[in-house]
Amino acid sequence: MPSKLKSINSRAGSAFLLILLALLGLGFTLLRPVKRLPLPTTPVTRQTLEEIVLASGVLQPVRQVDVGSQASGQLTRLNVAPGDFVEKGQLLGEIDPALSQNALQDAEVMLNSLLAQKEANQALVTRARLMLLRQREMVAQNAASRQDLEAAQADLQVQQAQLIAMDSQIHQQKIRVDTAKTNLGYTQIIAPVSGTVVSVNTQQGQTIVASYEIPVILQIADLSTMTVRAQIPEADIGRIHRGLTACFTTLGSTEKSFCSQIRTLEPAAEKINNAIFFSALFDVANTQGRLRPEMTAQVSVVLSRAENVLTIPVTALGLPLAENDYQVTVVTADGKVALRKIMTGIDNGSQIEVKSGLHDGETLQLVGDGVSPS
Repeated sequence: MPSKLKSINSRAGSAFLLILLALLGLGFTLLRPVKRLPLPTTPVTRQTLEEIVLASGVLQPVRQVDVGSQASGQLTRLNVAPGDFVEKGQLLGEIDPALSQNALQDAEVMLNSLLAQKEANQALVTRARLMLLRQREMVAQNAASRQDLEAAQADLQVQQAQLIAMDSQIHQQKIRVDTAKTNLGYTQIIAPVSGTVVSVNTQQGQTIVASYEIPVILQIADLSTMTVRAQIPEADIGRIHRGLTACFTTLGSTEKSFCSQIRTLEPAAEKINNAIFFSALFDVANTQGRLRPEMTAQVSVVLSRAENVLTIPVTALGLPLAENDYQVTVVTADGKVALRKIMTGIDNGSQIEVKSGLHDGETLQLVGDGVSPS
Protein backbone atom coordinates (compact mmCIF):
# COMPACT_ATOMS: atom_id res chain seq x y z
CA MET A 1 0.00 0.00 0.00
CA PRO A 2 2.76 2.50 0.78
CA SER A 3 4.52 1.64 -2.48
CA LYS A 4 1.32 2.23 -4.50
CA LEU A 5 0.80 5.62 -2.81
CA LYS A 6 4.38 6.55 -3.58
CA SER A 7 3.85 5.73 -7.29
CA ILE A 8 0.72 7.93 -7.46
CA ASN A 9 2.56 10.87 -5.87
CA SER A 10 5.41 10.50 -8.38
CA ARG A 11 3.06 10.64 -11.40
CA ALA A 12 1.24 13.68 -9.97
CA GLY A 13 4.52 15.48 -9.49
CA SER A 14 5.59 14.81 -13.08
CA ALA A 15 2.27 16.14 -14.45
CA PHE A 16 2.53 19.25 -12.31
CA LEU A 17 6.05 19.86 -13.58
CA LEU A 18 4.92 19.53 -17.21
CA ILE A 19 2.03 21.97 -16.68
CA LEU A 20 4.37 24.44 -15.02
CA LEU A 21 6.84 24.28 -17.91
CA ALA A 22 4.00 24.79 -20.43
CA LEU A 23 2.73 27.85 -18.56
CA LEU A 24 6.23 29.31 -18.41
CA GLY A 25 6.68 28.80 -22.18
CA LEU A 26 3.33 30.45 -22.98
CA GLY A 27 4.12 33.39 -20.73
CA PHE A 28 7.52 33.85 -22.37
CA THR A 29 5.92 33.87 -25.81
CA LEU A 30 3.20 36.38 -24.83
CA LEU A 31 5.51 38.70 -22.97
CA ARG A 32 8.27 38.65 -25.58
CA PRO A 33 8.61 42.06 -27.31
CA VAL A 34 7.46 42.26 -30.94
CA LYS A 35 9.56 43.65 -33.71
CA ARG A 36 7.99 45.67 -36.52
CA LEU A 37 8.94 44.60 -40.00
CA PRO A 38 10.70 47.34 -41.95
CA LEU A 39 8.32 48.86 -44.49
CA PRO A 40 9.35 48.51 -48.14
CA THR A 41 10.87 51.54 -49.83
CA THR A 42 10.74 53.02 -53.32
CA PRO A 43 13.00 55.48 -55.14
CA VAL A 44 11.92 58.80 -56.62
CA THR A 45 12.20 58.46 -60.40
CA ARG A 46 11.47 60.45 -63.54
CA GLN A 47 8.73 59.30 -65.91
CA THR A 48 6.15 60.55 -68.38
CA LEU A 49 2.69 60.56 -66.81
CA GLU A 50 -0.74 60.81 -68.38
CA GLU A 51 -4.02 61.40 -66.62
CA ILE A 52 -6.62 59.51 -68.62
CA VAL A 53 -10.30 58.61 -68.68
CA LEU A 54 -11.07 55.07 -69.79
CA ALA A 55 -14.13 54.32 -71.90
CA SER A 56 -15.57 51.69 -74.18
CA GLY A 57 -16.45 52.53 -77.77
CA VAL A 58 -17.52 51.13 -81.12
CA LEU A 59 -16.14 51.76 -84.61
CA GLN A 60 -18.39 53.12 -87.34
CA PRO A 61 -17.72 54.30 -90.91
CA VAL A 62 -17.38 58.06 -91.14
CA ARG A 63 -19.92 57.89 -93.98
CA GLN A 64 -22.45 55.16 -94.70
CA VAL A 65 -25.25 55.30 -97.28
CA ASP A 66 -28.34 53.10 -97.56
CA VAL A 67 -28.97 52.32 -101.24
CA GLY A 68 -32.58 51.65 -102.21
CA SER A 69 -35.00 52.16 -105.07
CA GLN A 70 -38.37 53.83 -105.50
CA ALA A 71 -39.31 51.30 -108.18
CA SER A 72 -41.26 48.14 -107.41
CA GLY A 73 -40.61 44.80 -109.05
CA GLN A 74 -38.30 41.83 -109.09
CA LEU A 75 -34.59 42.39 -108.55
CA THR A 76 -33.47 40.72 -111.77
CA ARG A 77 -29.76 41.51 -111.46
CA LEU A 78 -27.31 42.27 -108.65
CA ASN A 79 -23.73 42.92 -109.69
CA VAL A 80 -21.99 43.32 -106.31
CA ALA A 81 -21.38 41.40 -103.10
CA PRO A 82 -20.31 42.44 -99.58
CA GLY A 83 -16.70 43.59 -99.56
CA ASP A 84 -16.69 44.88 -103.16
CA PHE A 85 -15.43 48.41 -103.76
CA VAL A 86 -17.67 50.48 -106.04
CA GLU A 87 -17.29 53.85 -107.72
CA LYS A 88 -19.88 56.61 -107.68
CA GLY A 89 -22.26 56.16 -110.66
CA GLN A 90 -21.51 52.44 -111.05
CA LEU A 91 -24.45 50.17 -111.96
CA LEU A 92 -25.05 47.90 -108.98
CA GLY A 93 -28.18 46.06 -110.08
CA GLU A 94 -31.48 46.30 -111.92
CA ILE A 95 -35.16 45.87 -111.13
CA ASP A 96 -37.48 44.43 -113.80
CA PRO A 97 -38.25 47.53 -115.94
CA ALA A 98 -41.32 46.17 -117.76
CA LEU A 99 -43.93 48.05 -115.70
CA SER A 100 -41.98 51.31 -115.82
CA GLN A 101 -41.39 50.98 -119.56
CA ASN A 102 -45.11 50.44 -120.16
CA ALA A 103 -45.99 53.47 -118.04
CA LEU A 104 -43.53 55.58 -120.05
CA GLN A 105 -44.92 54.41 -123.39
CA ASP A 106 -48.47 55.12 -122.24
CA ALA A 107 -47.49 58.65 -121.18
CA GLU A 108 -45.70 59.27 -124.50
CA VAL A 109 -48.72 58.04 -126.52
CA MET A 110 -51.02 60.42 -124.63
CA LEU A 111 -48.56 63.26 -125.19
CA ASN A 112 -48.48 62.60 -128.95
CA SER A 113 -52.28 62.56 -129.01
CA LEU A 114 -52.43 65.94 -127.29
CA LEU A 115 -49.85 67.37 -129.69
CA ALA A 116 -52.01 66.23 -132.62
CA GLN A 117 -55.07 67.82 -131.05
CA LYS A 118 -53.11 71.02 -130.64
CA GLU A 119 -52.32 71.12 -134.35
CA ALA A 120 -56.05 70.73 -135.07
CA ASN A 121 -56.85 73.56 -132.65
CA GLN A 122 -54.23 75.74 -134.27
CA ALA A 123 -55.89 75.15 -137.62
CA LEU A 124 -59.27 76.13 -136.14
CA VAL A 125 -57.75 79.30 -134.72
CA THR A 126 -56.31 80.18 -138.13
CA ARG A 127 -59.67 79.58 -139.81
CA ALA A 128 -61.51 81.70 -137.23
CA ARG A 129 -59.00 84.52 -137.67
CA LEU A 130 -59.46 84.50 -141.48
CA MET A 131 -63.23 84.41 -141.04
CA LEU A 132 -63.04 87.46 -138.82
CA LEU A 133 -60.97 89.34 -141.42
CA ARG A 134 -63.53 88.57 -144.16
CA GLN A 135 -66.41 89.65 -141.95
CA ARG A 136 -64.69 92.97 -141.27
CA GLU A 137 -64.18 93.58 -144.99
CA MET A 138 -67.80 92.69 -145.76
CA VAL A 139 -69.10 94.94 -142.99
CA ALA A 140 -66.96 97.75 -144.37
CA GLN A 141 -68.63 97.21 -147.76
CA ASN A 142 -72.09 96.85 -146.15
CA ALA A 143 -72.12 93.28 -147.47
CA ALA A 144 -72.54 91.65 -144.02
CA SER A 145 -74.35 92.46 -140.82
CA ARG A 146 -72.82 93.57 -137.59
CA GLN A 147 -74.10 90.40 -135.97
CA ASP A 148 -72.05 88.19 -138.31
CA LEU A 149 -68.91 90.18 -137.39
CA GLU A 150 -69.52 89.71 -133.67
CA ALA A 151 -70.10 85.98 -134.19
CA ALA A 152 -66.75 85.70 -136.00
CA GLN A 153 -64.99 87.54 -133.17
CA ALA A 154 -66.51 85.26 -130.53
CA ASP A 155 -65.57 82.14 -132.48
CA LEU A 156 -61.93 83.27 -132.66
CA GLN A 157 -61.84 83.85 -128.91
CA VAL A 158 -63.25 80.39 -128.25
CA GLN A 159 -60.69 78.72 -130.47
CA GLN A 160 -57.83 80.67 -128.87
CA ALA A 161 -59.02 79.69 -125.37
CA GLN A 162 -59.16 76.04 -126.39
CA LEU A 163 -55.61 76.32 -127.72
CA ILE A 164 -54.42 77.73 -124.37
CA ALA A 165 -56.15 74.90 -122.52
CA MET A 166 -54.53 72.42 -124.87
CA ASP A 167 -51.09 73.89 -124.12
CA SER A 168 -51.73 73.37 -120.41
CA GLN A 169 -52.72 69.74 -120.97
CA ILE A 170 -49.60 69.18 -123.06
CA HIS A 171 -47.41 70.70 -120.33
CA GLN A 172 -49.04 68.46 -117.74
CA GLN A 173 -48.56 65.39 -119.93
CA LYS A 174 -44.90 66.26 -120.46
CA ILE A 175 -44.50 66.22 -116.67
CA ARG A 176 -46.07 62.73 -116.64
CA VAL A 177 -43.61 61.60 -119.32
CA ASP A 178 -40.68 62.98 -117.32
CA THR A 179 -41.99 61.24 -114.19
CA ALA A 180 -42.28 57.95 -116.10
CA LYS A 181 -38.72 58.36 -117.37
CA THR A 182 -37.53 59.01 -113.80
CA ASN A 183 -39.35 55.95 -112.53
CA LEU A 184 -37.77 53.90 -115.31
CA GLY A 185 -34.39 55.21 -114.16
CA TYR A 186 -35.15 53.99 -110.65
CA THR A 187 -35.09 50.43 -111.96
CA GLN A 188 -31.33 50.81 -112.35
CA ILE A 189 -29.56 50.81 -108.98
CA ILE A 190 -26.68 53.26 -109.21
CA ALA A 191 -23.98 53.80 -106.58
CA PRO A 192 -24.55 57.26 -105.06
CA VAL A 193 -21.04 57.38 -103.54
CA SER A 194 -17.74 55.57 -103.82
CA GLY A 195 -17.01 53.06 -101.09
CA THR A 196 -17.19 49.45 -99.95
CA VAL A 197 -20.35 47.35 -99.98
CA VAL A 198 -20.73 46.43 -96.30
CA SER A 199 -24.04 44.59 -96.50
CA VAL A 200 -26.61 43.32 -99.00
CA ASN A 201 -30.18 43.18 -97.68
CA THR A 202 -32.01 42.07 -100.85
CA GLN A 203 -30.89 39.15 -102.96
CA GLN A 204 -31.25 38.69 -106.69
CA GLY A 205 -34.71 37.32 -107.53
CA GLN A 206 -36.50 38.94 -104.60
CA THR A 207 -39.47 41.23 -105.23
CA ILE A 208 -39.20 44.81 -104.03
CA VAL A 209 -42.30 46.72 -102.97
CA ALA A 210 -41.72 50.46 -102.64
CA SER A 211 -45.32 51.55 -102.02
CA TYR A 212 -45.01 52.82 -98.43
CA GLU A 213 -41.28 53.13 -97.80
CA ILE A 214 -38.10 52.82 -99.80
CA PRO A 215 -36.54 49.40 -99.09
CA VAL A 216 -32.79 49.21 -98.42
CA ILE A 217 -31.15 46.95 -100.99
CA LEU A 218 -27.54 47.35 -99.85
CA GLN A 219 -25.25 49.62 -97.84
CA ILE A 220 -22.12 51.39 -99.02
CA ALA A 221 -19.60 52.79 -96.54
CA ASP A 222 -16.44 54.84 -96.84
CA LEU A 223 -14.00 52.74 -94.79
CA SER A 224 -10.96 54.94 -95.47
CA THR A 225 -11.80 56.89 -92.30
CA MET A 226 -13.49 55.41 -89.26
CA THR A 227 -15.36 57.16 -86.46
CA VAL A 228 -14.99 55.96 -82.88
CA ARG A 229 -18.07 56.51 -80.72
CA ALA A 230 -16.73 56.41 -77.16
CA GLN A 231 -19.17 56.13 -74.25
CA ILE A 232 -17.95 58.51 -71.53
CA PRO A 233 -19.35 57.89 -68.02
CA GLU A 234 -21.42 60.67 -66.50
CA ALA A 235 -18.84 61.18 -63.73
CA ASP A 236 -16.09 61.99 -66.26
CA ILE A 237 -17.93 63.92 -68.98
CA GLY A 238 -17.29 67.26 -67.23
CA ARG A 239 -13.56 66.85 -67.83
CA ILE A 240 -13.88 65.98 -71.52
CA HIS A 241 -13.87 68.63 -74.25
CA ARG A 242 -13.21 68.85 -77.97
CA GLY A 243 -9.58 68.76 -79.01
CA LEU A 244 -8.40 66.31 -76.35
CA THR A 245 -6.24 63.43 -77.58
CA ALA A 246 -8.03 60.08 -77.59
CA CYS A 247 -6.38 56.73 -78.29
CA PHE A 248 -7.82 53.25 -78.61
CA THR A 249 -6.99 49.63 -79.23
CA THR A 250 -9.20 46.87 -80.57
CA LEU A 251 -9.84 43.50 -79.02
CA GLY A 252 -8.00 41.78 -81.86
CA SER A 253 -4.97 44.07 -81.75
CA THR A 254 -4.20 45.30 -78.25
CA GLU A 255 -0.62 46.26 -79.15
CA LYS A 256 -1.50 48.65 -81.98
CA SER A 257 -2.86 51.99 -80.77
CA PHE A 258 -4.70 54.54 -82.90
CA CYS A 259 -4.89 58.18 -81.78
CA SER A 260 -6.77 61.30 -82.85
CA GLN A 261 -8.55 64.34 -81.37
CA ILE A 262 -12.14 64.47 -80.11
CA ARG A 263 -14.25 66.40 -82.63
CA THR A 264 -17.76 66.11 -81.19
CA LEU A 265 -19.45 65.67 -77.82
CA GLU A 266 -23.06 64.66 -78.28
CA PRO A 267 -25.38 66.42 -75.78
CA ALA A 268 -27.93 63.60 -75.59
CA ALA A 269 -27.30 60.95 -72.96
CA GLU A 270 -27.66 57.19 -73.29
CA LYS A 271 -28.81 54.99 -70.41
CA ILE A 272 -27.11 51.60 -70.15
CA ASN A 273 -27.93 49.34 -67.20
CA ASN A 274 -29.18 52.37 -65.22
CA ALA A 275 -25.89 54.21 -65.84
CA ILE A 276 -25.66 57.43 -67.86
CA PHE A 277 -23.13 57.77 -70.69
CA PHE A 278 -22.35 60.50 -73.22
CA SER A 279 -20.86 59.87 -76.66
CA ALA A 280 -17.53 61.43 -77.68
CA LEU A 281 -16.66 61.08 -81.38
CA PHE A 282 -13.25 61.16 -83.04
CA ASP A 283 -12.00 60.02 -86.46
CA VAL A 284 -8.98 57.92 -87.42
CA ALA A 285 -7.48 57.03 -90.79
CA ASN A 286 -7.93 53.43 -91.90
CA THR A 287 -5.36 53.31 -94.69
CA GLN A 288 -4.46 49.66 -94.10
CA GLY A 289 -8.08 48.53 -93.77
CA ARG A 290 -7.51 46.89 -90.38
CA LEU A 291 -10.46 48.65 -88.78
CA ARG A 292 -13.96 47.35 -89.48
CA PRO A 293 -17.48 48.55 -88.61
CA GLU A 294 -18.87 47.55 -85.20
CA MET A 295 -15.44 46.68 -83.77
CA THR A 296 -15.10 47.25 -80.03
CA ALA A 297 -12.62 49.96 -79.06
CA GLN A 298 -10.90 50.31 -75.68
CA VAL A 299 -10.58 54.10 -75.47
CA SER A 300 -8.38 56.26 -73.29
CA VAL A 301 -8.86 60.03 -73.36
CA VAL A 302 -5.75 61.94 -72.29
CA LEU A 303 -6.77 64.75 -69.92
CA SER A 304 -3.23 65.94 -69.20
CA ARG A 305 0.34 64.84 -69.84
CA ALA A 306 3.66 65.61 -68.17
CA GLU A 307 6.98 64.42 -69.59
CA ASN A 308 10.13 63.58 -67.62
CA VAL A 309 8.74 64.60 -64.23
CA LEU A 310 9.51 63.32 -60.72
CA THR A 311 7.13 60.50 -59.82
CA ILE A 312 6.43 58.24 -56.85
CA PRO A 313 3.91 55.43 -56.34
CA VAL A 314 0.61 56.55 -54.84
CA THR A 315 1.26 53.98 -52.09
CA ALA A 316 4.08 56.22 -50.83
CA LEU A 317 1.68 59.05 -50.01
CA GLY A 318 1.09 59.63 -46.34
CA LEU A 319 -1.20 62.00 -44.51
CA PRO A 320 -3.01 64.49 -46.82
CA LEU A 321 -2.29 68.05 -45.67
CA ALA A 322 -4.20 70.13 -48.23
CA GLU A 323 -5.35 69.90 -51.82
CA ASN A 324 -2.47 68.25 -53.72
CA ASP A 325 -0.26 68.42 -50.58
CA TYR A 326 0.79 65.25 -48.76
CA GLN A 327 3.20 64.09 -46.10
CA VAL A 328 5.73 61.40 -47.05
CA THR A 329 8.42 59.51 -45.17
CA VAL A 330 11.93 59.97 -46.59
CA VAL A 331 14.59 57.35 -45.83
CA THR A 332 18.11 58.83 -45.68
CA ALA A 333 21.31 57.11 -46.75
CA ASP A 334 22.11 56.11 -43.15
CA GLY A 335 18.68 54.49 -42.70
CA LYS A 336 17.02 57.28 -40.75
CA VAL A 337 13.52 58.45 -41.60
CA ALA A 338 12.08 61.95 -41.76
CA LEU A 339 8.68 63.37 -42.59
CA ARG A 340 8.47 65.82 -45.49
CA LYS A 341 5.72 67.81 -47.20
CA ILE A 342 5.35 67.49 -50.98
CA MET A 343 3.13 69.01 -53.66
CA THR A 344 1.68 66.61 -56.24
CA GLY A 345 0.38 66.92 -59.78
CA ILE A 346 -0.88 64.40 -62.34
CA ASP A 347 -2.16 61.12 -60.93
CA ASN A 348 -2.59 58.14 -63.27
CA GLY A 349 -3.86 55.82 -60.55
CA SER A 350 -0.57 54.07 -59.78
CA GLN A 351 2.04 56.83 -60.11
CA ILE A 352 1.74 60.49 -59.13
CA GLU A 353 3.77 63.53 -60.15
CA VAL A 354 5.82 65.36 -57.51
CA LYS A 355 6.05 69.08 -58.24
CA SER A 356 8.06 70.05 -55.16
CA GLY A 357 9.47 68.61 -51.93
CA LEU A 358 11.57 65.75 -53.32
CA HIS A 359 14.65 65.22 -55.47
CA ASP A 360 15.54 62.64 -58.06
CA GLY A 361 17.02 59.51 -56.48
CA GLU A 362 15.69 59.98 -52.95
CA THR A 363 14.09 57.00 -51.22
CA LEU A 364 10.64 56.91 -49.69
CA GLN A 365 9.00 54.51 -47.34
CA LEU A 366 5.82 52.93 -48.66
CA VAL A 367 2.76 53.23 -46.46
CA GLY A 368 1.94 49.98 -44.60
CA ASP A 369 1.94 48.16 -41.28
CA GLY A 370 3.08 44.77 -40.08
CA VAL A 371 4.64 43.04 -37.07
CA SER A 372 6.68 39.87 -36.68
CA PRO A 373 7.93 38.08 -33.68
CA SER A 374 11.72 38.02 -33.20
